[in-house]
Amino acid sequence: MGRTIAPYSRQILQIEDSLSEFRRSLRKVDQEIFDGLIRNAKMQVQTGVMAASPYPIDSMLLTMMIELKKEIIELQKKLEKQTMP
Repeated sequence: MGRTIAPYSRQILQIEDSLSEFRRSLRKVDQEIFDGLIRNAKMQVQTGVMAASPYPIDSMLLTMMIELKKEIIELQKKLEKQTMP
């Protein structure tokens, strides 16, 4: 029989747990940012499930970057509105 693969949501938790020492070594401000990035990845669980990557960290990192890019675009739009006459 083949090896059973843990559900993607559980894999995210395992990765988060494996990064706990890394997180703990960050400054408080950076820990909050790290936590936000993990939340971003958790919000995109459906995407990670569909990606079917053997390395769930790949999907997590991509979804984190997508969320960050959305925030950047939103901030750029706000800046453009403020600078328009």
